[in-house]
Amino acid sequence: TYIGSIVASVNPYKSIPGLYDRAAVERYSKHHMGEIAPHIFAVANECYRCLWKRHDNQCILISGESGAGKTESTKLILKFLSAMSQHSLELSSKEKTSCVEQAILESSPIMEAFGNAKTVYNNNSSRFGKFIQLNICQKGNIQGGRIMDYLLEKNRVVRQNPGERNYHIFYALLAGIEEREK
Repeated sequence: TYIGSIVASVNPYKSIPGLYDRAAVERYSKHHMGEIAPHIFAVANECYRCLWKRHDNQCILISGESGAGKTESTKLILKFLSAMSQHSLELSSKEKTSCVEQAILESSPIMEAFGNAKTVYNNNSSRFGKFIQLNICQKGNIQGGRIMDYLLEKNRVVRQNPGERNYHIFYALLAGIEEREK
């Protein structure tokens, strides 16, 4: 539901067919926020539109408790903005920009490996904060971006609470070596 320009959402902990597919991206890209049902894509679209109307930087803040779906919401917003960027492209520059967008979208598993761990509440809990900045040109396509991390839970490297684990990257490294080397 909306609370002003804020969308309050609940993690369903399951996949809902059609909720975040290409048709949903298309549908929300054609409407202003509030014209159709509340959705994370409506917020992303409003942000994208305001970038052009006001010529001001825009920001989307995602917050919630562990397991609320913040990481997934971030991925969905990036997916939507990437689709909007692709729509704004001229064919000649599409391939180059697609690489930039693809790199931004594909950075998530790397960030999760180094910054996520199993907790008692969430098997893939982010143990850090991140600020994602996208550089969007006047034509509307993504030209670049950067991800800044902060507040990494450093003590997790040496100590975990009962029922919790270290960062995923350590288990991935161990899985990649021979048994005799362990």
